[in-house]
Amino acid sequence: MSKTPDNHEDHIIDYFYLGPPKTASTWVFECLKEHPQICATDHSESNYFDVNFHKGPQWYEDLYPEMQKGQIKIDCTPSYINSIQAMERILTHNPNAKFSFGVRNPVERAFSGYWHVKRLGHINYKFKDILDTYVWFRAWVEPGFISSHVAWLHQHVPSENILPIYFDEVKADATKTVKDLYGFLNIDENFVPDTASKKVNVARPKFTLISRASHKAYEAIGGKRLSGKKEYLDGIPDDFRKRLNDLCRPEIEALSEVLQRDLTGWLK
Repeated sequence: MSKTPDNHEDHIIDYFYLGPPKTASTWVFECLKEHPQICATDHSESNYFDVNFHKGPQWYEDLYPEMQKGQIKIDCTPSYINSIQAMERILTHNPNAKFSFGVRNPVERAFSGYWHVKRLGHINYKFKDILDTYVWFRAWVEPGFISSHVAWLHQHVPSENILPIYFDEVKADATKTVKDLYGFLNIDENFVPDTASKKVNVARPKFTLISRASHKAYEAIGGKRLSGKKEYLDGIPDDFRKRLNDLCRPEIEALSEVLQRDLTGWLK
C-alpha cells in the first residue's frame, strides 16, 4: 500500500492530465514521471475514474509507489476529458486538483490516432473512409471534440488550476512547455527531463524485416496490406481534409471561444 508523508491523504491526486489521446499525453507523463518531486504510476492511463472506478480506491492506491517527502501525485489518463462523469468523480475526490488537457487540431489528431492503431496492423481501411460509419467517426474524430467538456471544466475549476497544453507549442519549444508545466505544479522548474527532447509514442508505420516479410506473405495469398508507408507519407488528401475541416469548424470555433485563443488557423 502506498504511504504518503506530511499528512498528505493517500487518495488525493494533485494533478491530472485529461487528454485527449494523441495530444502529447505520453510525452507529458514521461516528463513528469522523471521529476524527483513527482509520484507517478509505472505506466500512464490508470483509467481509474472511468473504466476502473468499480475496482475501488485501494486498487487505485496500489498503483502508486511509496510517496517521498515533497512529492505530489499525478494521473495522466487521456480518456478523462471525454467523460463528464469521470471529471465529476475526480473533483468529488480531489477538489483542489490541478488540470491540463491537450489542445491539437482535431483533424491532425484524428490522423495521428488512426495511424497509431493502423501501424499495429489492427485495421485495413483507409483514413478517408473514417466518415463512412459513426463507429469510425467516434473512434477517430469525436475524441478531439473537447470544447464542451473544457467549458464544463472551466465552470467547476478555478482558472489558476487549469493549464492547457498546446500541441503546436510542444513541437515548437518542448523545453519551455515542460518548464511552464513544472512551474504550474510548483515543483523545481530547473529540472530537465531526458524525455523533453525526445519524440514519444509517434504514430507512423512500423517497417521491420519481420513486418515486411509478413506483409509479402499475406499479399501472396491475395490479402491487402494492413498498413502502408505511402498512405502515411501522402498524408490527408486535400479533398478529404476540406471535408474534415468543414465538419470540425464549429468545434474549432467553440474551442477558440472557450480558451479565448484563435485556433481557426487550423482550418487553412
